Amino acid sequence: MPIADRSRSLLATAVGWLLVAAIVWFLLRFVLGTVFWILRSVLVVVVIVGLAWAYLALKSPDDEPR
Repeated sequence: MPIADRSRSLLATAVGWLLVAAIVWFLLRFVLGTVFWILRSVLVVVVIVGLAWAYLALKSPDDEPR
C-alpha cells in the first residue's frame, strides 16, 4: 500500500471518528437538556404546590377559638 493511500485512509478514519463524536455530542446534549428541562419543570410545580399548601394552611382559621 503506497504512503499516499495509507495517509488518505488514516485521514478518512480520523474524519469519520470526528463526525461520530460530533453526532454523539449533539445527541448527548439534546438528551441531557431534555432531562434537565423535565426536572426543572417538576421542581417548579412542586414549589408552586408547596407554596399553595402553605398559604392555605396558614390562611385557615384555628380549630379552637381563643
